[in-house]
Amino acid sequence: MIPITQLRKTHLVGLLLFFVVITIATYINRFPTGDDAWFGEQSYWLEKEGIIRSEFFRGIVGWENQILVSHKLFLAFGAIVIHFFGYDLPILKISGLLFFVIMIGQIMYYINKSERTYKLYYALAIAILIFSNRLLIKMSFENRPEMMVAAFGFGSFLMLNFYNKNWLAALLSGILAGLAFLTHLNGCIYVIAGFACLCMLKAPLKTILSFLLGAAITCSLYFIDVFTAQNGLEMWWFQFRNDPATQASFDLYGKIIQLITYPRLFFQSPEQLALSVLVTYLLWTQRKLLNALPMFLKVYFPALVISFWLITKANAGMYLVLFIPFMLVLTYELYRLKPFTHRYFKWLLALYFVIGIFGSVQLIQKNITLGYLPKTYQSLEKILPRDKVGVVPLTFFFNEYDNFETLRTHENYKLYCHKVNMTPDGFGRWAKASNAGFILMDYQFNPEKFFPPISASNIENYHRTYFDGRFAVYLLVE
Repeated sequence: MIPITQLRKTHLVGLLLFFVVITIATYINRFPTGDDAWFGEQSYWLEKEGIIRSEFFRGIVGWENQILVSHKLFLAFGAIVIHFFGYDLPILKISGLLFFVIMIGQIMYYINKSERTYKLYYALAIAILIFSNRLLIKMSFENRPEMMVAAFGFGSFLMLNFYNKNWLAALLSGILAGLAFLTHLNGCIYVIAGFACLCMLKAPLKTILSFLLGAAITCSLYFIDVFTAQNGLEMWWFQFRNDPATQASFDLYGKIIQLITYPRLFFQSPEQLALSVLVTYLLWTQRKLLNALPMFLKVYFPALVISFWLITKANAGMYLVLFIPFMLVLTYELYRLKPFTHRYFKWLLALYFVIGIFGSVQLIQKNITLGYLPKTYQSLEKILPRDKVGVVPLTFFFNEYDNFETLRTHENYKLYCHKVNMTPDGFGRWAKASNAGFILMDYQFNPEKFFPPISASNIENYHRTYFDGRFAVYLLVE
């Protein structure tokens, strides 16, 4: 295998176009995720009533009144999108795509500022790694905040990396880090890493204070709704501490487990493993040249990883997105220090591409198999009572939320009963207690362990009136 700088540009362009086409194909009729709908509903109420809340999760730590622990800037962006364009599924997924494109531009900017002789070669090579990364392609078309956080965080790093002697750049860097925090609480790692980096590299006090000022002003915006709500601070802490999805990690044992299992974030599945193994291999192969890495990257990236290790309540693999821009520029820097032709590198790249292609094909296949879910849901309208409270899959949000009196979701029952054994009859009892007139179950796309067997026509309080092999409708027995 010859070094990248000796390959023909046409070969690199052709390979890049191949992966770009596959990426675009994954966007066509992309299936919705629960998070698409969950965050979509929060943005929906923010646009409609001016507060973030949820009917889907009524009864969970007061979320039906107001959600104070939330991804506020991300949801505000979603509310703006809904205001102008509605809440169709592809529209809300644009949030991931927009910041994916911004992130690509930022990485290209880094290469352009760093490279003198082979800018185009390295830009094409890194672009190929981007569009063949299974995790990035999946998250680039989801209504989740990680891509937005990564773009703000990496932008903060760029300002410090290239303009660290300018206090105005440090101020802007702090603002961008604060925006990452405002988008998702995990964004605080960019504030921590930026401050640690400036201190460790003995930046002028004016620069450090400018960074902290920008971060402090922006981060403080997070608490506007907290301090304006009645008993807001008390309610914020209650929701932060009692969120059923994360409260298990607050005890000492849970935190120790999180700290010990932290590496799973980088190696949880093939989509995380592909880039993590490539970067690890380059770090080992080029270990004698590590001191030659750019100083800010050399200090900032470890500070980022360590800070997330200390503060995170979850080591989910999707959070790798927060580090991917740094891992890609680290790959670029490690390789350009001394381009090499090791055969193991060739096999690792081949593995990386295979995982990327296979992952994209999986997405495309799932899109085709499921069909366009909003259209499928529309065909069910005629058999569902619109004037009744319904218990539905989260993804039923698209585009049915306005068409029914009130909707709850299966996940509400899962959170409500997460400490007890969930059963079909228990589901029926909870649904009646929630005043639900009907229950919609999807045995193909959203199967749950508490769904009754296909052969069962009744659960407690409900009788099945419709089943087509995939969807089942249960009506309340009056």
